[in-house]
Amino acid sequence: MKIGVALPAQVAGVTRKDVLGFAERAERRGLDTVWVLDRLVYESLAPLPLLAAAAAVTERVRLGTSILLATLWNPMLLAKEVASIQRLSDGRLILGMAVGARESDFQAVGVSMKQRRQRLEETVALVRQAAAGQAVDHQGQAFQVRVGPGALPATPAPPIWLGGFVADAVRRAVRLGDGFILGGRGPEYARETVPQVRKAAAQAGRHVNSFSNAALCYGCFGSSAEGAVQTMSDYIQGYYGRLIFDPRKGSICGGVAEGVARLKEYAALDVDTLVVVPVTRDPEQVDRLAEAVAAFREAK
Repeated sequence: MKIGVALPAQVAGVTRKDVLGFAERAERRGLDTVWVLDRLVYESLAPLPLLAAAAAVTERVRLGTSILLATLWNPMLLAKEVASIQRLSDGRLILGMAVGARESDFQAVGVSMKQRRQRLEETVALVRQAAAGQAVDHQGQAFQVRVGPGALPATPAPPIWLGGFVADAVRRAVRLGDGFILGGRGPEYARETVPQVRKAAAQAGRHVNSFSNAALCYGCFGSSAEGAVQTMSDYIQGYYGRLIFDPRKGSICGGVAEGVARLKEYAALDVDTLVVVPVTRDPEQVDRLAEAVAAFREAK
């Protein structure tokens, strides 16, 4: 199982030092990936500039969006950003995308939520073509685009992983994407969803080794498990407006031992990429995660 960390872009007061420190530590401590989340109407940093910054201070780790609200974008502008990050990172990008669920985000950019599924489907195709430097002649329901070859920096198109919380999202990911990303609702949600993803992929003729199954898991490492649970609860309630899981069962709260136990739980569920999302900007979150990853791998 590949294990990575999200940059603390959604944490209040986050700074340049915080995000670059997380990326540099992830690289130095042997984590596999660095990720960014996305939310428009929120006091958070934008995901794609963060990945470009992370690309500049790393050489090895893969860089991913989990998950980019692609339906809010013009697909050609998005393709330009994607191609640029691919070039700057020497092809380390994983492009995770979803339809989005918060009406306030769509209102802010003047896009109707009713068209979001069609926008995502067309965006997947357009980004793949345009980011690879191909000519585009697309006359769809959501977008009409015509550009010649070489309009954007030609790069290998990144793998596209799609996500969501409903059965339609799984089917769409299997049909259009290279992987599926489960949201951070804890192992119980993964236990229900991973078999659905694997079954849908098999029915579509997708080989298990060519279709990725990723999951998010929120984390808060601290000397006191109860203190970590309280920090986690406060963050989740502030971000979602409610608790979407029991922090004791659905996230990492505590020390390295709790981290190892949760990693083992996800590995047993056939998740091949786990993204741990810290809820504080303390850089030692990366160090404690790296210690848990090392202990987890030694115990295998």
